[in-house]
Amino acid sequence: MISNRLLRLRLQRGLTQEELSELSGISVRTIRNLERGQIQAPRRSSIEMLLNALGPEPSAGPGRPALGVAVEWTRLAESGGLVWRGARPPRTSLIGRDTDAAELTSRVAVNRVVVVTGPGGVGKSRIALAVAGQLGHRFPDGVFVAELGRIPAERDRPLDSTMELLANTVGELLGADPEATGRHRLLVLDHAEHLPEATTRLVERLLGEDAELHIVITTRRPPRLPDACIWDIEPLPEPAAAELVIDRVRAGCPSLDLSGEAARVAQLCRYLDGLPRLIEFAAHRLRMVSLPTLLAGGQAVLLLGQDDFAGLPHQRTLAASLRWSLDLLDERHRAVLHRLARLPGPVAVEGEFGTVEAMGILADLVDSSLLLVDRSGPYRYWVPSHLRAFVAAGGLSEPDAAVRRAG
Repeated sequence: MISNRLLRLRLQRGLTQEELSELSGISVRTIRNLERGQIQAPRRSSIEMLLNALGPEPSAGPGRPALGVAVEWTRLAESGGLVWRGARPPRTSLIGRDTDAAELTSRVAVNRVVVVTGPGGVGKSRIALAVAGQLGHRFPDGVFVAELGRIPAERDRPLDSTMELLANTVGELLGADPEATGRHRLLVLDHAEHLPEATTRLVERLLGEDAELHIVITTRRPPRLPDACIWDIEPLPEPAAAELVIDRVRAGCPSLDLSGEAARVAQLCRYLDGLPRLIEFAAHRLRMVSLPTLLAGGQAVLLLGQDDFAGLPHQRTLAASLRWSLDLLDERHRAVLHRLARLPGPVAVEGEFGTVEAMGILADLVDSSLLLVDRSGPYRYWVPSHLRAFVAAGGLSEPDAAVRRAG
C-alpha cells in the first residue's frame, strides 16, 4: 500500500509530517491523509515531490538515489494503486467491435466528453467499459463507473431533487479528495437516457471544476452537450452477428453443432436486428429449443421474456428494456412509432410524414434509438424487427384517435 510505503520511508529518515511537508511542498493534511490510506491514488506529481524530498535510501550510501523505491512506488501507483470503482470491463470477448473500440479509445483520449449512443441491447456499456479498461494507463488517478439506471427518471420528480440525487451518487463515487482537482481521471456515466437535463447540468459543472477530468456517457438518447463527441454504436453486421451466435453457443452448450446451419443462423441474426443482447439470449435459448423451432412462425419473439437476473431491473427481460425506452416517450411519439411499426417497410418522410411537427417527432425517435434511418439517399425510416414484433404482440398500446391524427 502507498500509505504504508510513505509512513515507513518518512520514519526511516526521522522526519515529522511537518518537516516532510516543508521539504516537499505537499501539505501536512495531504501527507496525513496519504499515510492513513484516505487517498488511494495520489497524483504522480505528489509522488515525485515526496520521493525527491525523502532522498536516497539510507542503505544506498551518500549521493546514491533510491531508484529501487522509486521504481517500486511508481509501479504501485500505476497498477495496484490505480483506483477502479464501479462495474468492471466484460469478461467475455467483444466480437465484431474492433472498429468501435479503436475509434472510441482514440476519441476518449483526446475529447473531454464522449457520448456513446445506440439502441438497447447494442452493447454500449460493454464497449465503454472495455475502452475504459484499455485507457486505464492514461488515467492513473482512477476510472470511476457510475451506474445511473437505478436513479428514478427525472420526469417523475422535481429536477432539483433529481440533480441532488445524481450529484450525490457521482460525488460519493469520486470521493472528496482535496487533491482531486487536476488529476487524470475517467468518469463513466452509464445508462443516462432517463436523466437528460440532470446529466447535462452535472457534466457541465464537473468539467468546469476539473480541467483534467474526462467523461464517457452511455445512453439511448444523447444529452444536449454542444462540445461532446457522439459515437453511435450500430447493430452487428451479419457475419459478426453469426460469429457471436456460434461463440456463445460453443461456450454455453458445447455439444450443439451449428456448423451446417449457416443459413438459419443468418436468418436469426436478421430477425434479431444484429443486437448482441438479443443474440446472447437466443444462444441461451438454443440450449432448450432447436434453431428451426425457434425460427418457425416467429417464435423468436419469446426471447423478449427471457430473464437476465444479472442486469438492472429494466434490463432483466428484453420486454422490460423496450418498455424502459417507450415509457420515456410522450403520447405523440408513441402514436407515430405505433404507426410506423404497422407499416410493411421503410418509409420516406416526403411520403408519409410531411409536416414539420411529424418530422421533429421522427428526429426524436431516431435520437432515442427507437427508429433506424437509411441515409444513403432520400432518408428512409423503419422500426427494428424486434420492436415491430413487440408492438404486434401488444407491447405498445393503440393510441386514441386524437393522438393518431396528431401523428
